[in-house]
This record gives sequence, C-alpha cells and structure tokens, in this order.
Amino acid sequence: MDEVVGNVGRLVRRLRRRRRMRIAELARDSGYSPSFISQVESGRTVPSLSALAQIASALGSDLTDFFPRSAEPRVRVARAGDVNRLRMAPSATEEYTILNRRGLESPFTALVHRIYPTHEPVYERHPGERFALVLSGAARLAIGGRHYELGPGDAIHYASHTQHALQIVSNGPAEILWFVTPAIV
Repeated sequence: MDEVVGNVGRLVRRLRRRRRMRIAELARDSGYSPSFISQVESGRTVPSLSALAQIASALGSDLTDFFPRSAEPRVRVARAGDVNRLRMAPSATEEYTILNRRGLESPFTALVHRIYPTHEPVYERHPGERFALVLSGAARLAIGGRHYELGPGDAIHYASHTQHALQIVSNGPAEILWFVTPAIV
C-alpha cells in the first residue's frame, strides 16, 4: 500500500483555527518560524513527519489525527518487499516505510526513512528519544551544536528534545532505520 497524506496544510489550518490560535502562536509553540507554518498551511511546503509531529503537539493534537484510521491487527509482520509506504505529498522527496503497528497504544514507531540529499538542514525538537541506523547513503546529524557524520552501518541514539537536524550528504538518497519514542505514527 502506498499511502499519501493529503491536505496536511488544510488540516493544520483547521486545527489551529479551531483552537483559536494565530500563526505566530503556533510557530512559537512548535519551534518553527511563522513563515514555515504559513507555507505548510498554504501547501507550498510539505513538512517532514517529525515536523508534523511537533506541529501536532503544539496544537494539542496527536499525529495520528493526520492519517486515516484503520483497524490494526495485534501483530504486524513487516516482510522484505512490503510496500507499506507513507509520503506527505505525491511529489515528496521523503518516503517512510512503517515497520510496526500504528496507533496510540504503540510505545514507539519503527520506520525506514528514504530521503534525498538536502541543502539546508531543518532544526527540530521533539519529546522522547531517537535511534537511527544508516542503511545506505550518508548523513550528517547536528545535535546540540555537535555534528556527527554517519555512513552505512553507523548508528546513533539521542534524546530528541535537544535541538537537532538531519542533512543527507551523499550523492543519492539515504535510507535510515529509525526507532522513535514516543510513537509518532
């Protein structure tokens, strides 16, 4: 299944207005700039899954509100070649393969993140922890003012409430296995 999250910007705007928040308030509470929030709401920018989780949290919402609800089995087996992919827009340069069960009762999210090279890193903060294992490509992770160069087979674990940014520095896309707490999908 290839799933595309549609109308993210409209959903962000609807939730913000429902809570009677101004763009500046959402920007302050999420840690993003007002121009970034405006671009998300207008559909000019597609947020990453992590950025959307931060925005959802600032809205007092849950990231799962942005995805269609479906009955999940108690056991999920992810097989090689499964196509359980999630993209934030049809033309997104990031793609996520969800490996674990989805829903609020899961204590973590396990996913493979396929992302193309980026020029400028976007700094984020989230509650919880992140564990990443680079499967292919090369990435630079900035955490709390330090930079970590990661290649295939390299792993990193960090508290994600510290400001951090991911930048792909290989010539082609990178694939990274993530374990994220709390669950974001």
